[in-house]
Amino acid sequence: MQTNNTLAKAIRFALIGGAAIAATQTTTAFAAEEGVKVERIEVTGSRIKRTDMENATPVTVMSAEDMAKQGFTNIQDALESLSSTTGAMTTQSVHGFTPAASSISLRNAGASRTLTLINGKRLNQYPKPAGGTDNFVDTANLPMEAVARIEVLQSGASAVYGADAVGGVVNIILKKDFEGAAVKYRHGDTTEGGGASDRIALSLGASSDRSNVSTFMEFTDTEELKASEREVFGVHTDLVPYSPFAAYSSYGARIAGGPKGNSVAGSLPAAECTAQGFLWIPEKNLCGFDRSQWRDLAPESTRFISSTNYNYELNDNLSFVGRFDYAQASSTTRIEPMAIDNYTVNVAGDVITLGVDLDDSLTKSFDKATGLGGDFANAEDGDYYYVRRLHEFSNRAGETNTRNYFFTAGLEGVIADEYNWDASVNYGRTNLDIYSSGYASAGSMFAYLSEGEFGRSLLNPITAADVENIAYSPFERAQSTQKNIQANISGAAFDLPAGSVDFAFGAEWTKQDYETDTDSESKKGNILSRGGSSGQGDRSYWASYVEMRVPVTEELVVDTAVRYDRYSDFGGNLTPQIALEYRPMDELLVRATVGKVFRAPDMHRVYGDATKGFDTVIDFQKCEALGGTPGKPSADATTHTVCNELHIDTTTGANKDLNAEKGYTANIGAVWGGDSLNASIDVWQWKLDDMVSDISADKAAREYTTYADMITRDATGTITHVNAVAQNLAFQKVRGIDMTAGYGWDLDAMGELKLNFNGSYILLSEGQTDPTADIDDDLEDGGLPQYRANLLATWIFDDFETTLGAYHTARMHGVSYKSFKASAEKKGLEFDESAHEVASQTKWNLSTSYHATESITVKAGVVNLFNVGPNFDPTDTSWPHYPRSVYNARGREWFIEGEVKF
Repeated sequence: MQTNNTLAKAIRFALIGGAAIAATQTTTAFAAEEGVKVERIEVTGSRIKRTDMENATPVTVMSAEDMAKQGFTNIQDALESLSSTTGAMTTQSVHGFTPAASSISLRNAGASRTLTLINGKRLNQYPKPAGGTDNFVDTANLPMEAVARIEVLQSGASAVYGADAVGGVVNIILKKDFEGAAVKYRHGDTTEGGGASDRIALSLGASSDRSNVSTFMEFTDTEELKASEREVFGVHTDLVPYSPFAAYSSYGARIAGGPKGNSVAGSLPAAECTAQGFLWIPEKNLCGFDRSQWRDLAPESTRFISSTNYNYELNDNLSFVGRFDYAQASSTTRIEPMAIDNYTVNVAGDVITLGVDLDDSLTKSFDKATGLGGDFANAEDGDYYYVRRLHEFSNRAGETNTRNYFFTAGLEGVIADEYNWDASVNYGRTNLDIYSSGYASAGSMFAYLSEGEFGRSLLNPITAADVENIAYSPFERAQSTQKNIQANISGAAFDLPAGSVDFAFGAEWTKQDYETDTDSESKKGNILSRGGSSGQGDRSYWASYVEMRVPVTEELVVDTAVRYDRYSDFGGNLTPQIALEYRPMDELLVRATVGKVFRAPDMHRVYGDATKGFDTVIDFQKCEALGGTPGKPSADATTHTVCNELHIDTTTGANKDLNAEKGYTANIGAVWGGDSLNASIDVWQWKLDDMVSDISADKAAREYTTYADMITRDATGTITHVNAVAQNLAFQKVRGIDMTAGYGWDLDAMGELKLNFNGSYILLSEGQTDPTADIDDDLEDGGLPQYRANLLATWIFDDFETTLGAYHTARMHGVSYKSFKASAEKKGLEFDESAHEVASQTKWNLSTSYHATESITVKAGVVNLFNVGPNFDPTDTSWPHYPRSVYNARGREWFIEGEVKF
């Protein structure tokens, strides 16, 4: 459209003059259905509205219909199915800091480096960080029924969205302008039992000549999935039959320490062990415990989610728009009872002194002959400690209650018939309350053991009345908020011989804050077998960006973008990007993109208090010193503990001097779009310098020479504590190939058949923990599948539609592959690579839908058709001995669903 009026010229002069410095990042629009008019729309990765079907940056699109065809229950399931997803934090992480939340990692960047949006707007971060350190967006409470489609930008996009968009961007597009009413009910269950779910959804919408209001509500109830219900996969017991390192816990009931060979230091006898509800392990002559019988594989939960969209046309060129989202969820996770070794006993002559390692002020002395039930009457002088599983307290359980709020209100309009603009105010808040049970404080248990003149033996059963007196119920409250104001204008800047130069210009201001706090005893670290994290902080930033899309010739388009972000706590950052689109013919697009990316340090890593926790590690150094083999059972209790399940304290601290992570992302590829065949191939790479991270306790214990300064050992040389502080480390670089292909056949009277393929192959993933360390090869070190691929076949016949999907994950080295290889080489042993790998896996989903009438649709399907279980890791020494970020033990699931529209 020609722009000749004075107002248009004034806008062009004011807004486009500054836009010459940079221009648009790129996008891929979703394919318009045949026969539907293609309108200019804003798609993920750009602020400029356009009509292009394929552009310089690849975007995967899953419509609501696509997700339903594949049998996905929620958004997290759909995101986990993506071939570009290299790992996920799921509700299987029952022992973690965030067992009720979930997220994904794109292109091995990590969940905290994958940006999640709704309708292009940032979401509030989950107030409780993953692992006590990493902030992320929770995908567990995002609406399913309100979703129109999910666009996944498979590239960094800091030039458009700012921080966090390193591995990619997940943009959830919600339905709008819905009219009428619809009710949908879905019931799903597993064939092995446990994990059943029911979901009911209500959609309502009404329109007038100038307005529309749409509301989507859904309620989901999911029952817990217990480990004891998965005997078919072997995870119902600590002694998992498919793992050479599976073993029952040695934390049953015994006394440890003292001079070697002292008969006092030993296990509760077999008869008393089993009578008290423990597990006798005859091959070790030890009173142990089977923890898996008490564990959840996935928590029980209830979720209510609602989303209301509204728009009102004030005049022909101006509309008022807004949205209000509310979600409330309750999730309860149960794990095995407390295991403690905190109560020490010093024997000196005729006196024994009881203490607790969590609080040096708690001590009490007794007569050796009668104190503590006479457990140490025959003990030689020395230091001893009780080892005890407190099963009388039942499961350690945590009920997480979450409330999410999001509100946006703004104006959208058109100026001079060609410039689209919008401005909005956005507010998001997440409240979290966690109530725990099955715990005791160090002081209350000490008071019980030291009561009276003689005290009590910790080897004796604890009565229900005493449990009630000793029990302590920790709690935690957390909250995070995000306030945002943003404005954007886009349109045609000027004309060139090859076409119109389009632009977008905008600015935004954001303030984030969070607070997480625990009860007083948890803050002191006085809760047995439990850690905790707390902290508070806030930051604000403003940003301005400009994009331009320049048609150099009819075949070549140059896209540029630049954005400047200024943070209150670490300064400013400029992120430019340039992209090329070359179309030598209508069916072929050759594309390339390169741009800078950055990521602001996690709030909790900057402002959080020290996070105290517990972990189970293998003490490789001590194990080898004792002549044991890491991960191998041993008849000697001490050797078995350090070689299999050494329980230690951990601390992860914040660092207020952290800098932003900075790097680049690049992509080059081609897209073919024909009448029947559509295909694409893209080679990509991203790199970040100054990566913020901390070393895990498990890694520090495995690589004890490199991380010796993080490790605290006792007088015997055994690890007691690992301390890690967040720091800017060296770099991480990942390179890969993405491929897609689709083909359709018209079968005449037999209907229509469609095939779709997508796959991602990791060519390189490497990094350094610090500038002086060796470069780690993630594919070699283990825990990362080199490729994933999906194949979908859909047959449409009259009112029936059937989809068969295959989801393949490649073989990979085991998570401790590097450590076991180094240990074998150190001992001069031959190392069998294939014996330390996780096998590949293919899952199949089948679903069918029938449109009985225009108003009634019935669906049914089976997820994991052949009941494939998790593939076990021969190097993973910890239960459940498979990578929970890749596999799960749900097994075969079936579902039925019905929808009625009014």
